Amino acid sequence: MELAKPFAMSQPAISRHLQVLERAGLISRGRDAQKRPCRIEAQPLAEASGWLEGYRQFWEQSFERLDTLLEEMQTPKRKGRKR
Repeated sequence: MELAKPFAMSQPAISRHLQVLERAGLISRGRDAQKRPCRIEAQPLAEASGWLEGYRQFWEQSFERLDTLLEEMQTPKRKGRKR
């Protein structure tokens, strides 16, 4: 099988992975004589990407706040001297 060549996986393992992707609606498979061409289904991937984007933004903001806090903790506070 052409798909298995670039990977260190057997053809049956590739077939199992493709079945999982097909059941999830992420790919579709057709028939062309002895071949079963696969197509990526863009809509479900776009939906997943959009859903993940919200979490990416949340974590990015959280890490930025953490970076700010850590910088504040590492910077020695100077006490002003009154004259």
